[in-house]
Amino acid sequence: MNFRLIIKNLGIVLMVGAAIMLPSLVVSLICSEGDAMSFLITIGIMVPVGFCMFRIPVRNRNIYTRDGFAIASLAWILLSLFGALPFFLSGCIPSFVDAFFETVSGLSTTGSSILRDIESLPKGLLFWRSFTNWIGGMGVLVMMLAVLPAAGASTIQMMKAESPGPDPGKLVPKIGQSAKILYIMYTALTFVLFIMLLAGGMPPYDSLVHALSAAGTGGFSIKNLSVGEYNNVYYEIVIAVFMLIFGVNFSLHYQTLHGGFKNIFRDEEFRFYLFTIAGAVVLLTWNTCGNVYDNVWDSLRHSFFQTSSMITTTGFSSTDF
Repeated sequence: MNFRLIIKNLGIVLMVGAAIMLPSLVVSLICSEGDAMSFLITIGIMVPVGFCMFRIPVRNRNIYTRDGFAIASLAWILLSLFGALPFFLSGCIPSFVDAFFETVSGLSTTGSSILRDIESLPKGLLFWRSFTNWIGGMGVLVMMLAVLPAAGASTIQMMKAESPGPDPGKLVPKIGQSAKILYIMYTALTFVLFIMLLAGGMPPYDSLVHALSAAGTGGFSIKNLSVGEYNNVYYEIVIAVFMLIFGVNFSLHYQTLHGGFKNIFRDEEFRFYLFTIAGAVVLLTWNTCGNVYDNVWDSLRHSFFQTSSMITTTGFSSTDF
């Protein structure tokens, strides 16, 4: 195992991680709720540490499978540890273990939370919390390959170790280009969701945060009652549809862009995906109509949203069954 190369790449991960925190710092500075210093301190630690690791001289730059898995595993641990610092240093989550849990939950898009009153956190930290969902949705190392094409084609081992979704070798020949394509599509779909929520009357900050969480299928909301807080049919339909879109293998989205919608419907996995969703919605609607809700519309509305949330493992909620 090439330990020097692993450390060098982890240094890159830390510096990219520091850059990832910048949008949250900007939100904190704009909102002026006292959490900006926690981001500044964290970034101030990550950059020099990452740079020192990156400067380690390496002779053999080829990344083999075991190196890729080591980098992917250690990168998650490092980013989770440093990502927990803003929560901890701000005092909003006094226990570092709890802050670490919240960050791991975000980056892994699990969506579990130790917070009892989500709305009490500053907007900068809430943005960071949802941004970890967005980053984790596609993968931190996939982003690194997208912004650092000079890493070379051998880094496919890192992407294979990191990415749970599309096979990076099936999009385009160069791995860096594949990573860029994935993140361009991912960002574009997130932006469309943001605009649609904004057009429906949701406040800009709320729209952005929910778009990030929905895209990452992590389900972190800024409301204690999740999406159900808004009690808005339009928001629920838009978010539910996009949860399903983000739950689809992104290689299928790429094929759709180049070959039309006929390609996606030829995919057996996608057809089974739609069949499962339709079946679950019908069963939930039938089960809740008359028992939980007085009419078919309310049953269908919440059944569709909850099914979309569950089947994509997003975790948003529109109601409490």
